[in-house]
Amino acid sequence: MRSFVLMVGLLAALPVAGQAQCRIAVAGTACVSIPQPETPEPDPVEIGEVLKRGEHQLLMNAGYYGLPLVRDGWVYMQIEDEIYRVDWRSHTVLEKVTHQAGRNWRAR
Repeated sequence: MRSFVLMVGLLAALPVAGQAQCRIAVAGTACVSIPQPETPEPDPVEIGEVLKRGEHQLLMNAGYYGLPLVRDGWVYMQIEDEIYRVDWRSHTVLEKVTHQAGRNWRAR
């Protein structure tokens, strides 16, 4: 009996769920969905790539952005809007770490 009542309740809520997708429900209007690109933009550099010296910005004060402190000969570099961990001596890209940054990085 409970499962029957639950199924009826779910079926009754289905049309409402479609309407809840639209934030502004005004008579005579329709929701518009913005198409998202199917393929994500490629990263500006690849892991393992050697960067040219002086072309990218060194990211100072990593702790402010919620990143682990720099150690063992690597640094953080900003390349476009992304943060990468880079070996200081060879300038080899080691890892993309933008996802580890705090909210204050994304809000810039």
